[in-house]
Amino acid sequence: MQYLSNVGLSNYHSPQTRLEKRFSRGLSGLVSYTSGKALTDSVDHLSTSGAGNGVDVGVSRTPQDGFNRSPEYGLAEFDVQHRFVASAVYMVPYGKGRSYGAYAKGVSGFLLGGWELSPIITIQSGLGLTALQSTLLNLGGERTSRPNRLANGALPQDQRTAERWFDTSAFLILQTDPTRPGFVPNQAFGNSGVGIMRGVSRGVLQLVQRANFGVPGVTMGGGFGEIVAMSTEPRVIQFALKYKF
Repeated sequence: MQYLSNVGLSNYHSPQTRLEKRFSRGLSGLVSYTSGKALTDSVDHLSTSGAGNGVDVGVSRTPQDGFNRSPEYGLAEFDVQHRFVASAVYMVPYGKGRSYGAYAKGVSGFLLGGWELSPIITIQSGLGLTALQSTLLNLGGERTSRPNRLANGALPQDQRTAERWFDTSAFLILQTDPTRPGFVPNQAFGNSGVGIMRGVSRGVLQLVQRANFGVPGVTMGGGFGEIVAMSTEPRVIQFALKYKF
């Protein structure tokens, strides 16, 4: 039997800055930066977990232990620690009504006149990751066990690879067999927390896009800590042409 209740808490803190150049001489620009931290003990399952439509970062829609919600307090699924966005509009000074309008005649004026450039760049840090393991016991509902955490789990930036994004040896699967490592009598819930690691940062520049890797495997077993998919289509290029008459 399942039921819904209005419980939980969350908080968000963020300094934000913005620099804007208003349009003049054919150029305008905007640069913004946000550093934030969102913490919660309640999953935003409409966003990224369970049956949601977002990115699976390992957070279950229901807590391990419904009688103890404190271990669920951690990074929200949508938390982005750093986000930088820069955009600009530049009107090429060639064509009717522009600096070099007098020279925009014939074929050259038709081909070169009236263009504008609108670059946009977005860079943000990765989402929080939560290590999971296969269900140890029948916990009821959709609960999923987390493993025991033996060490930090995060790797230095220069040691992260697609084959090993975080320290997989920092987690130990819970066991029901007393002869195997990881067995703790009567333990059904691991001590590993929520959002204790970070996924891959992302960066997109209009017209030129870098390779954006997806979320590494967060469930212990095959593929744990490995990145096997992309979060966006590789090398997407968009070109637009508008003809006014």
